[in-house]
Amino acid sequence: MDITKRLMLDALDELVKAEFKDFIWHLSNGVAEDIKPIPRGKLEEVDRSDVVDCMVKQYSDDAGKITVQALRNIKQNDLAKRLELKFREVQQPVQDARHAPVPVEPQPLQSDGKLRNMTQSSQEFKQKMLQDVGDEIYRPASSQRKGSALLITNIVFDYKEYNRVGAEIDEENMDWLLRALGYSVVKRRNLSGEAIDREVRNFSKLLPEHRDSDSTFVVIMSHGSRINNRDAILGVHYHEKNNPKDVYFVDETFSHLNSVNCPALIHKPKVILIQACRGDHPGGVEVRDQVPESDSWFHEEKDFVCFMSSLPDTASYRNAITGSHFINYIVDVFCERAHEHHIMELFTKVTSGMATRPGRTRDKLLPCLERTSLTKKFYLFPGL
Repeated sequence: MDITKRLMLDALDELVKAEFKDFIWHLSNGVAEDIKPIPRGKLEEVDRSDVVDCMVKQYSDDAGKITVQALRNIKQNDLAKRLELKFREVQQPVQDARHAPVPVEPQPLQSDGKLRNMTQSSQEFKQKMLQDVGDEIYRPASSQRKGSALLITNIVFDYKEYNRVGAEIDEENMDWLLRALGYSVVKRRNLSGEAIDREVRNFSKLLPEHRDSDSTFVVIMSHGSRINNRDAILGVHYHEKNNPKDVYFVDETFSHLNSVNCPALIHKPKVILIQACRGDHPGGVEVRDQVPESDSWFHEEKDFVCFMSSLPDTASYRNAITGSHFINYIVDVFCERAHEHHIMELFTKVTSGMATRPGRTRDKLLPCLERTSLTKKFYLFPGL
């Protein structure tokens, strides 16, 4: 904590008087909706070291992250980024002596301030699984996992009330996780419904990449809704009254990646992750995100798994500082368990963790598996 306090103080020392006053204003009025403000009386006639002590007393281990967010609130983005990187540099992650972390940077911070590391699978474990249950698992295409992933994140909307504060954290976390798992990531941001459809179509046409891969991920994060009993992702031009047709229907993803339209992915796992509301029914608090076989015959839709952040007709939630619960649980569980568990076990652990997470009853959100057609166990074998 002494190092954290020193880094916080060094950052505040770079602020001029007017900027420091603005920083204090945000602390006393709330850095974000889900962060309790510091009473104004405690911030009267205080110097920079007093502010640091007050923040540590109020926020404990979260003081550093809240300092970074407050700096962003006052448009000190470069200073916030430098401070965030310094926090990462001084963290010493705990590692399992049997495994080494995948060398992917930057590693996103967990809510407790520690760095995440991807635990690698061992060659011994991989060979044992291939020998013992080889017919029951999806076999890697080569000795080195290959695959492309599509990551779409909507953050800034035409109508500011739809902006998704904190969604950039989800984007950073998912980008890091996918690369740590060995995927090359096609990243797109702030798309209309039509543009989302176009990007998924274009992604399905990456024939050389998919032909040489053994699996793929498609991750879409935005506001969402249920329209005519279909899950819809809202585009950045969406407005409930002015432009209600700017949407992308999730089920189109299955069509674009099925055996007809994407034959290069036949027999290969296709994982779809959706962070978005599926309706208005409350499920928590904080910030809403709603708003081939034998011969030549193939199942048109096979080897899919779709994991969604909430149940049908239910809202999904996002923390303005740490990102969505759903994405954070996925990253945590995959980092800790993907080296030894197949993906359905990982999703079960995510569901269990979210359903029983500490806090108020309404915080215990429940994600949902949809339209799953995996016929074998899918091991990610991170690092191999």
